[in-house]
Amino acid sequence: MRLFRGFGERLAGLTLVLVMVAGCGIAANGGAAPTVATTPQASLSATLQICWNQLTTTLNAAGLPLIHPPSPVRPGESPLLTAAPRTVGQVILPGDPDHGFIVLYEFPDPASAYTAAQQQAAYIGGGEGRIQFLPDSQFTLRQDGSCVLFYAWAPSVSTDPRSPDIATALQTFGVGIPVPR
Repeated sequence: MRLFRGFGERLAGLTLVLVMVAGCGIAANGGAAPTVATTPQASLSATLQICWNQLTTTLNAAGLPLIHPPSPVRPGESPLLTAAPRTVGQVILPGDPDHGFIVLYEFPDPASAYTAAQQQAAYIGGGEGRIQFLPDSQFTLRQDGSCVLFYAWAPSVSTDPRSPDIATALQTFGVGIPVPR
């Protein structure tokens, strides 16, 4: 009998702790889903589909096939890019299958896309955002209407000789946004 003495109190205490911990999860925000998507859109909006088609055409012209990557990718992003609908493509690089990612972001209008692109340029150009990339990283940041494109690569880890060709091909997509050094 001594073995079970206090068992009820311990069980009640454990139940209370479990209820409190559960309340800190999804129930704490009324069951709402997170506000920031952690993966790209499975079905593209009309705007992202148009940008995706333009990107595919641009890269195909350079002999660089684009696919949807098999695993999620999230580069270092400024707050406006983090909150935007997006899709990710990967240029097939046989000598470097872990790189070649390009992200397209959608905004309500060209003005907000421009603002977001400027914020991203400042973010990756110095400070907090810059430390998320290798020191020799090179960035391609472009705007086409209400879409923003972001591609980063680093010569020190890119093992396929075509990695810089991606950046070159992307120079014909939209308008470039300079990244400060």
